[in-house]
Amino acid sequence: MKKEKAFWIAVLSAFVVLTGGDILIHQFWLKETYQGLAQYWRPEVEMKEKMWLAFLAAFSLAFLLAHIYPKGIETKSPVGEGLRFGVLMGLLLYLPSVLVKYYVYPYPDTLFLKWFVGGVAQVTAAGLVIALAYGKK
Repeated sequence: MKKEKAFWIAVLSAFVVLTGGDILIHQFWLKETYQGLAQYWRPEVEMKEKMWLAFLAAFSLAFLLAHIYPKGIETKSPVGEGLRFGVLMGLLLYLPSVLVKYYVYPYPDTLFLKWFVGGVAQVTAAGLVIALAYGKK
């Protein structure tokens, strides 16, 4: 029962971190960049109608990260483990994705760099809160 409780605390904590990170990155940090590329995005009304998909994506990522994390725990501190896990998962998720997007889409180079840095930072923070939720091995 203790493991199950830790799992759900990890999922919910990571979901909050990922959702908060999305808001900070996309609504504040990249807002100006996105406004300059408005012709490439759905109209705001459509995006609001489909916002539930962004929440589903964040929840599914939080769930999967929290599920995978305990499989590779070593005996190190939760902070070190969480940061290691978060960086590795961030690189796994964002490096190939951003490289393909860079190849396909005609966006400014800085947008790809910001997507990469922001994404890895988000997943690293999620890894940290997941590790703290699970505690020591």
